[in-house]
Amino acid sequence: MASLLDKAGEIHSKLIIDKRILDQAQDFPAVAPCLVQACHGGINSAGKQKGNLLYMKVKGREILIYCFLAYLFSWTYWLTGMLGRNPLHPFNSLGGYGISVGMFGPMLAAVIMRGFISKEGFKGSVGVIRPFKFYVIAYLVPFFFILALIMFNNITGIGRFEWTGSTPLFTSILITAGKVFLLLPVSFGEEYGWRGYLLPRLLPLGEIKGTVILGLIWACWHLPPLTLAHDSLWLSIPVFLAGAILVTFPFTWLYRASGASVLVVSLFHSSYDIWGDNFTTAETYPGQTQLLVGDTGLICISFLLVIVALKYIVFGVPAKVHGTS
Repeated sequence: MASLLDKAGEIHSKLIIDKRILDQAQDFPAVAPCLVQACHGGINSAGKQKGNLLYMKVKGREILIYCFLAYLFSWTYWLTGMLGRNPLHPFNSLGGYGISVGMFGPMLAAVIMRGFISKEGFKGSVGVIRPFKFYVIAYLVPFFFILALIMFNNITGIGRFEWTGSTPLFTSILITAGKVFLLLPVSFGEEYGWRGYLLPRLLPLGEIKGTVILGLIWACWHLPPLTLAHDSLWLSIPVFLAGAILVTFPFTWLYRASGASVLVVSLFHSSYDIWGDNFTTAETYPGQTQLLVGDTGLICISFLLVIVALKYIVFGVPAKVHGTS
């Protein structure tokens, strides 16, 4: 009888410990699936799950090498095109599309890292099979965000949206909705590297710190093409840096909530760029400064700042994380 009571006490203690572990997992949703498996199948089997934050360490060497390669590939292409003035260089010969070639630098760097340096391979690195709702969110949310931005500018009188295109506005909206998919390969060229490779290596620092660091790296990577901006650089660069860091947060939330889907965040990236580039330009805001009313302007930054503050300060609810297979 005593041995049975002792055994029951051990089982009860184990259940209490397991419950505490699972309760703590609520604060770290990305590791919850791993903790569940650890409680029921042993810590070793849980530790084998790739990309799990509980067992990941910040690998500074991989982060530095990756960033070096991503900057090297993109900046070499951009700067040789901008400074060399060679008409045969794709940067110059492809017109407005010339800049886009450099956007594949982060993906090329990630392929080299996965294949030859960190050697984790490529299985599951794109994250195609995800609940359809995440693709809907990625596709539609940027449209409504830009729409809200335009309405706010008009209502407050800060900006005045004017459609001056030869194509009717409604027709242009439909065309732009299709262009989202045309830009998707370029966005994937960025996201396979920034979110697909670098973000998981920064998240062990914490969601906020990791996102801010990634946002700063990502923003500075854009500097060569940013020098082509029509507004004064001493104003446009700090405004762009602030906006890029803040917009990195929704990317992180969607990446984590969708189970580390690079394809989902690529669609989000493409949609955000297309709607912003087509409906918050100098053509739609004639005679008005882009540093104020554009999709990287001060009003947009204010919107993003409010969203980030609401998420962490008011609600403080971590994103639900789906499977990463």
